Amino acid sequence: MALADVAMDSAQEAVITRDIHRTFPAHDYFKDSDGDGQDSLYKICKAYSVYDDEIGYCPGQSFLAAVLLLHMPEEQAFCVMVKIMYDYGLRALYRNNFEDLHCKFYQLERLMQEQLSDLWSHFQALNLEAHMYASQWFLTLFTAKFPLCMVFHITDLLLCE
Repeated sequence: MALADVAMDSAQEAVITRDIHRTFPAHDYFKDSDGDGQDSLYKICKAYSVYDDEIGYCPGQSFLAAVLLLHMPEEQAFCVMVKIMYDYGLRALYRNNFEDLHCKFYQLERLMQEQLSDLWSHFQALNLEAHMYASQWFLTLFTAKFPLCMVFHITDLLLCE
């Protein structure tokens, strides 16, 4: 299966369409509803929803696709997205009622407790749990809430390993 399979129907088309309009709306490449950026983004997200019939498309995946599109052509961006989802474990975060995601929250909280104990104590005093602030970090591979220059660096580090 490849990006050409975007012609196949997907039950998630409405979610994808709604999501891509919220993906980097201020960025020149993605700001126009009928522009090349949103068109390419739609194709990649829809193709992934057809490719992965178990997980499909989940809100936020458009941010990862968008970051890849800023560095490579559509077909390559789709292939790299599939590779990240399957081989780098991002897909597992969406499976089994987000069981692996909850494991990441636990790991984050333990790391904060060990390495950033003052911050962890402050969060505990506020009853602030990792799922309240870190869900989007993990599910979008840090592509949604950080400056693009930082996102590019994180993505480079991930793909260089």
